[in-house]
Amino acid sequence: MKKLAIFSLTALVLAGCNLQAQMGQSKIDQSKLCIYSTDEVAAKCKPGELSWFAPSSWGNEQSPLSAAAAYCDFNYQVMYNNSGVICVFTDKRLSIVN
Repeated sequence: MKKLAIFSLTALVLAGCNLQAQMGQSKIDQSKLCIYSTDEVAAKCKPGELSWFAPSSWGNEQSPLSAAAAYCDFNYQVMYNNSGVICVFTDKRLSIVN
C-alpha cells in the first residue's frame, strides 16, 4: 500500500512539472530584459520576454500597478513594489493603453 501511495504521489508531482512545461513557463529567455519607463518604450518590448518597468521618478504608487495591468502576463509570476515591476511582457492589452 505504501508503494502505491508513493508511486501515485510521484506521478502527480511529475504531471505538474509536465503541465508547467506545456504552459511555456520553462521557455522564458533569462538572458534578456526589456527595460521601459514609458508606454512608447514598452511598445518595443516583445511578448514573452522578461520586462522591467523602471519609472524615471518615484512618488506615484499607482504607476507600478498600472504598468503591471497593462503589460504583465499574469500566467507568470509578477514582482513589484513602489519602485517598479518585473514580469513577463504581453502586448495583449496595448490597445487599452494607447
